[in-house]
Amino acid sequence: MPVPVKTAIKDVREWRRARAFHVDADGPWRGDEVEFVWQRHELFQIAGLELASRLRVPSVLFVPATLVWQAEQWHVRRPGWSRFVERHGEARVLTRADVVAAGSERVAEEVVRLGVDERRVIIARTGFDPAMFSGHPDRRTTRSRLGIDDEFVVGWVGSFRGFHNLDQLVAAVARTNEHVEAKSCLLLVGDGPERKSVEALAAGRGIHVVSTGTVPQHDLHALISAMDVAVLLAGKGAEFHYSPLKLAEYLASGVAVVAPRAGAIPAQLTDGQDAVLVDAGDVGGLAEALARLRDHPDERARLAAAARTAAEQRFSWDHAVSRVVGAIKRDCFGETAPGKVRRDSSSAETI
Repeated sequence: MPVPVKTAIKDVREWRRARAFHVDADGPWRGDEVEFVWQRHELFQIAGLELASRLRVPSVLFVPATLVWQAEQWHVRRPGWSRFVERHGEARVLTRADVVAAGSERVAEEVVRLGVDERRVIIARTGFDPAMFSGHPDRRTTRSRLGIDDEFVVGWVGSFRGFHNLDQLVAAVARTNEHVEAKSCLLLVGDGPERKSVEALAAGRGIHVVSTGTVPQHDLHALISAMDVAVLLAGKGAEFHYSPLKLAEYLASGVAVVAPRAGAIPAQLTDGQDAVLVDAGDVGGLAEALARLRDHPDERARLAAAARTAAEQRFSWDHAVSRVVGAIKRDCFGETAPGKVRRDSSSAETI
């Protein structure tokens, strides 16, 4: 089925689902003091905004990315109806929210383009759930179950799509395996349209690949903790317009991280301090970083400890939500009734 046809079917499905989905105001929060209602942005969806109005509290719309624009970045077109969906499925929703929490500075620009007052926009990067990444999973048990007991494990988590650039990772690991006796293996967690081709590419380069497929969210901490190095990738010259969830989860799991100098990452992490940063699309630089971390376990352990500290300080949902609460209290209350944001407030804080 052609991509535009599949996209059109999905858009209709999202519209129908949004029309049918409602949240009863008399929910499990009855009797508690609700400070705000947080809704994740989906096409046409207003259930959270309506609930906030009924509860007379502020509404916060979390926007990891504006969806029509993001699809265009990934070359998914809506010929003839993209502006309609953007106007009715996004702009009308975004402008109803009291506060829009954008996933990145670039997303915030798109939110403002769609008509949201910039004074109501803050930056709330995607974060990890501390409750799901607490404790220290037994690495040895997990690695034994996966059949990677004593290997140097390079890991990745995601949805196996072309823009994830997994061919770079395969090429880099293949380079690190040249002329060495102890080979690195790949632990790939997730599923998606490119999975089989990536597995075949790695097998063709003689790389041992363990591919888990889709796993329950509560298993992710143990799987990432079983890695020696966790990798995030970007194409040459590419910029992350969003805030990658996998980066937060890698750091929270306390493993050494190799990430590209792309998007906001260089402002969030310091090369050699809490991660290793390489130029986006630089396979040689990636291979060099992996080989160095393989050969220097002390550096790997230091980076792993620093990664967990960085996660706790800057990448948790608790941290992000506390900043959102602070912004709401400054902007929403005072002489204004709950559920409405003062329009004369100063520019919202970046978090």
